[in-house]
Amino acid sequence: MRLKTNIVVNAALRKANILAIPAYISKKGDPDAGAIFLELETEIDCVHLFHRRFDFNENEVWECLNKGDAQPADIIAKQIQREIDRDPDCWVVSVQDRMARNIFNNISE
Repeated sequence: MRLKTNIVVNAALRKANILAIPAYISKKGDPDAGAIFLELETEIDCVHLFHRRFDFNENEVWECLNKGDAQPADIIAKQIQREIDRDPDCWVVSVQDRMARNIFNNISE
């Protein structure tokens, strides 16, 4: 059984706060089952976009939507808007971290 999306997002934000990683919700979605996108800025105007999905064994997988290469912020912003237009119930969490840490990984740590 999966946790509700708002619980997962709030736990990740608390983890970011503990690790002193600037993070915030830039778009709230469905609190129960909304998709999650992670906008990860590693340098000024260098942004990665990740999407949470689940494999066949229900394991959480964070897939980089820009194939691992950082993109300019304006390109990622357009991509995020397309995702929001496709799924208005999605969540977008924005993070600024030079170390490129995914605050959703190992939330229980």
